[in-house]
Amino acid sequence: MQRLILSTLLLLALVNPVMAADPQVIEVILDSYSITPDHIVVKVNEPVTLKVTNKATLTPHDLVIKAPEAGIDVAVDLRAGKSGEATFTPTRTGSYEMLCDKKLLFFKSHKDKGMHGVLVVE
Repeated sequence: MQRLILSTLLLLALVNPVMAADPQVIEVILDSYSITPDHIVVKVNEPVTLKVTNKATLTPHDLVIKAPEAGIDVAVDLRAGKSGEATFTPTRTGSYEMLCDKKLLFFKSHKDKGMHGVLVVE
Protein backbone atom coordinates (compact mmCIF):
# COMPACT_ATOMS: atom_id res chain seq x y z
CA MET A 1 0.00 0.00 0.00
CA GLN A 2 2.80 2.44 0.90
CA ARG A 3 4.52 1.68 -2.39
CA LEU A 4 1.32 2.55 -4.29
CA ILE A 5 0.96 5.86 -2.42
CA LEU A 6 4.60 6.80 -3.04
CA SER A 7 4.30 5.88 -6.72
CA THR A 8 1.17 8.00 -7.07
CA LEU A 9 2.80 11.01 -5.39
CA LEU A 10 5.87 10.69 -7.61
CA LEU A 11 3.70 10.47 -10.72
CA LEU A 12 1.72 13.56 -9.68
CA ALA A 13 4.94 15.52 -9.14
CA LEU A 14 6.18 14.55 -12.59
CA VAL A 15 2.89 15.28 -14.35
CA ASN A 16 2.25 18.61 -12.62
CA PRO A 17 5.58 20.26 -11.70
CA VAL A 18 3.79 23.56 -10.91
CA MET A 19 2.48 21.97 -7.70
CA ALA A 20 6.03 21.79 -6.35
CA ALA A 21 7.28 25.08 -7.82
CA ASP A 22 9.30 27.38 -5.62
CA PRO A 23 8.37 31.05 -5.82
CA GLN A 24 10.23 33.30 -8.23
CA VAL A 25 12.18 35.59 -5.88
CA ILE A 26 12.69 39.21 -6.91
CA GLU A 27 14.67 41.77 -4.90
CA VAL A 28 13.14 45.25 -4.89
CA ILE A 29 14.89 48.35 -3.55
CA LEU A 30 13.01 51.45 -2.37
CA ASP A 31 15.22 54.55 -2.15
CA SER A 32 15.25 58.30 -2.77
CA TYR A 33 11.88 58.26 -4.52
CA SER A 34 12.68 55.33 -6.79
CA ILE A 35 11.72 51.66 -7.08
CA THR A 36 14.38 49.36 -8.52
CA PRO A 37 13.62 47.51 -10.69
CA ASP A 38 10.68 49.59 -11.87
CA HIS A 39 9.62 46.97 -14.45
CA ILE A 40 9.09 43.40 -13.22
CA VAL A 41 7.90 40.48 -15.36
CA VAL A 42 6.40 37.33 -13.78
CA LYS A 43 4.43 34.33 -15.04
CA VAL A 44 0.73 33.78 -14.48
CA ASN A 45 -0.21 31.04 -11.97
CA GLU A 46 3.36 30.83 -10.64
CA PRO A 47 4.18 32.03 -7.11
CA VAL A 48 6.25 35.18 -6.67
CA THR A 49 8.08 36.50 -3.61
CA LEU A 50 9.08 40.15 -3.56
CA LYS A 51 11.91 40.81 -1.09
CA VAL A 52 11.68 44.54 -0.46
CA THR A 53 14.34 46.71 1.19
CA ASN A 54 13.98 50.40 2.06
CA LYS A 55 17.49 51.85 1.53
CA ALA A 56 16.45 55.36 2.57
CA THR A 57 18.17 56.71 5.68
CA LEU A 58 15.16 58.57 7.13
CA THR A 59 12.11 58.26 4.90
CA PRO A 60 9.54 55.49 5.28
CA HIS A 61 8.37 53.92 2.02
CA ASP A 62 6.02 51.16 0.97
CA LEU A 63 5.48 48.95 -2.04
CA VAL A 64 1.84 48.67 -3.06
CA ILE A 65 0.40 46.57 -5.91
CA LYS A 66 -3.39 46.30 -5.79
CA ALA A 67 -5.07 43.99 -8.31
CA PRO A 68 -7.25 41.60 -6.30
CA GLU A 69 -9.01 40.50 -9.51
CA ALA A 70 -5.62 39.06 -10.55
CA GLY A 71 -4.69 37.54 -7.17
CA ILE A 72 -2.34 40.43 -6.36
CA ASP A 73 -2.70 42.33 -3.09
CA VAL A 74 0.74 43.56 -2.02
CA ALA A 75 1.37 46.14 0.69
CA VAL A 76 4.83 46.11 2.26
CA ASP A 77 5.26 49.12 4.56
CA LEU A 78 8.84 49.74 5.68
CA ARG A 79 10.58 52.21 7.94
CA ALA A 80 13.94 53.51 6.72
CA GLY A 81 16.58 50.79 6.58
CA LYS A 82 14.12 47.93 7.04
CA SER A 83 13.20 44.93 4.86
CA GLY A 84 10.10 42.82 4.33
CA GLU A 85 8.51 40.55 1.78
CA ALA A 86 5.27 39.58 0.13
CA THR A 87 4.35 36.35 -1.64
CA PHE A 88 1.48 36.03 -4.11
CA THR A 89 0.40 34.00 -7.13
CA PRO A 90 -0.92 36.12 -10.02
CA THR A 91 -3.99 34.55 -11.63
CA ARG A 92 -4.47 36.86 -14.62
CA THR A 93 -2.15 38.28 -17.25
CA GLY A 94 -1.81 42.03 -17.61
CA SER A 95 0.11 45.09 -16.46
CA TYR A 96 -0.37 46.33 -12.92
CA GLU A 97 0.88 49.52 -11.29
CA MET A 98 3.29 49.28 -8.38
CA LEU A 99 3.97 52.37 -6.30
CA CYS A 100 4.79 53.94 -2.98
CA ASP A 101 1.60 55.57 -1.73
CA LYS A 102 3.22 57.65 1.03
CA LYS A 103 2.57 61.40 1.14
CA LEU A 104 3.64 64.00 3.66
CA LEU A 105 1.02 66.69 4.32
CA PHE A 106 1.20 69.37 1.62
CA PHE A 107 4.07 67.86 -0.38
CA LYS A 108 3.89 65.77 -3.54
CA SER A 109 3.19 62.08 -3.03
CA HIS A 110 6.08 59.65 -3.36
CA LYS A 111 4.40 58.33 -6.52
CA ASP A 112 4.37 61.84 -7.98
CA LYS A 113 8.08 62.12 -7.13
CA GLY A 114 8.82 59.03 -9.25
CA MET A 115 8.15 56.04 -7.01
CA HIS A 116 6.11 53.95 -9.40
CA GLY A 117 6.57 51.17 -11.91
CA VAL A 118 4.84 48.22 -13.49
CA LEU A 119 4.40 44.55 -12.73
CA VAL A 120 3.75 42.58 -15.92
CA VAL A 121 2.14 39.16 -15.66
CA GLU A 122 2.62 37.03 -18.79
